[in-house]
Amino acid sequence: MPGLSVAVRRLLFLAAMMMRDFQHRAVDSIKRHALTISLRSRKAQTQVLQEYLWIEEGAEAIALDRIPPEAPWLGKLVSRQLADEERHAKLLRARLAELGVASTRPPPSILRVKLWWLDRVCAPYKQAFAAGPVVVLLAVAAQLELTGIRMFERHLGVLDTLAPDDPTGDLLRSILSDERRHAKSCASAARKLLRDHERAKFDELCDRVAAVDRSFGITISLGYWVNIATTAFRDRAADRDIAIEKAAS
Repeated sequence: MPGLSVAVRRLLFLAAMMMRDFQHRAVDSIKRHALTISLRSRKAQTQVLQEYLWIEEGAEAIALDRIPPEAPWLGKLVSRQLADEERHAKLLRARLAELGVASTRPPPSILRVKLWWLDRVCAPYKQAFAAGPVVVLLAVAAQLELTGIRMFERHLGVLDTLAPDDPTGDLLRSILSDERRHAKSCASAARKLLRDHERAKFDELCDRVAAVDRSFGITISLGYWVNIATTAFRDRAADRDIAIEKAAS
């Protein structure tokens, strides 16, 4: 930003950091409350797990599947992580079946819009690296894995506090362990492909990808809360009506 004084640049930087912190806190607070509400409703719990299934079978798998096997070591990394995502999806489907859900709904349109927006933001960077678009795909995959880590850590925090014996907890711990490894592997793989003069451009790319992720955070979280709260309310109302009918008969 040429022409701006050092003091103004510092103020803009601090404002950006404060906004980023506000977004993280808002998303975390909204989703924690939704997860707390979901514990009162089996149907609401299935909605939460369905979102995780969309992410494991959709966003994360798509990002990984687009990565071409530029080198044997990279092909092995992608194959292992895709196998993990497939295992996660099977675990989630099994848990959904235990909760009485045999199939899932299609993902909400806003998730597809988010992936489209990520593609658009990343487009100018696809030819910015000597190793090619694979660097961009790895950066996106790493960010999606980081988002997954925060999501599963948040859910486990709610379960450990309010429902420590819930079988979903063990499922999430298994997935979370893999997600942490995936995030590190994708980021390391991308940096391994970089040349020294490309590192600043790569950091810029990562910042832009993270900004897109944050920009959808509050909108997605509010929709998430409304859906969970509505389902939980309807579930409790149905249970109350059944109880009233039984008492009357």
